[in-house]
Amino acid sequence: MEGFIRGYGNLSATAWVPAADMYEDDNGVVIFVDIAGINPDQVTITLENRSILITGERPTPSPGEIVRIHQMEIDAGFFKRRIPLPSPVDFEKCQCTYKSGILRIDLPKKPKRESIRIPVDSE
Repeated sequence: MEGFIRGYGNLSATAWVPAADMYEDDNGVVIFVDIAGINPDQVTITLENRSILITGERPTPSPGEIVRIHQMEIDAGFFKRRIPLPSPVDFEKCQCTYKSGILRIDLPKKPKRESIRIPVDSE
């Protein structure tokens, strides 16, 4: 990626993308996102149409004043991850938890509608 400087947080020209897993069963969709080292208050989750957008920021871990950097592999700075959803979900019943660096998002499926007959009026 042009302009991307891995691990430099605010110097990054592009947001880093956290790893995510998604599972589906008859009741809903569960998404796990690896955001270790991030305060959950710094995470924003937005549900849009058939996708979920997760954004936030992870500070660059640093021991203090740095003279030389020998290795930097931990992504830091702004992150953004959009995940398309495989089926319609009930946004009103979404639940999120954060434990041991993993964000879990539970999205129950929308109940299937039975067919509805629509009457036709005549004039």
